[in-house]
Amino acid sequence: MVFVVLAILFHILMTYTLYGKRCYAIGSNEAAARMSGINVDRHKVLVYVIAGLMAAVAAILLTSKNLTAQAGMGVMYELDAIAMAVIGGVSLAGGRGSILGTVLGAAIFSVIISGFTSIKLDAYYQEMVKGAIIVGAVVLDQWRQRKRAQG
Repeated sequence: MVFVVLAILFHILMTYTLYGKRCYAIGSNEAAARMSGINVDRHKVLVYVIAGLMAAVAAILLTSKNLTAQAGMGVMYELDAIAMAVIGGVSLAGGRGSILGTVLGAAIFSVIISGFTSIKLDAYYQEMVKGAIIVGAVVLDQWRQRKRAQG
């Protein structure tokens, strides 16, 4: 429920507000955003504050799910988050992507991981496949960017 509410909130925030437009502008070309009058440093601080708040929400939810808190609970979750975002169409070069695409990427990635678990694939192989998915998505993203640049 929290995920759905936050996804809707951030979709609205990134699509219809000045904050979202500035995020995409800074991600696309930081120097151009600075020249267009955006206070890039202040905006980046705001982005990092929001990211920190979302990390706190995630930590609270993970702790409540597991009924315990340990120092290494979130290790390697960043790899999953990157994979979900890239599968959903977020460009690692910046300036492209959407909340809806990221939600769809998370759903696709979750189905893949659940499939691995149901066929009892070893955890080491799961990590290797996750890495291969990320590499494949990055290669596809680079190919798409070259294609857009050509015309």
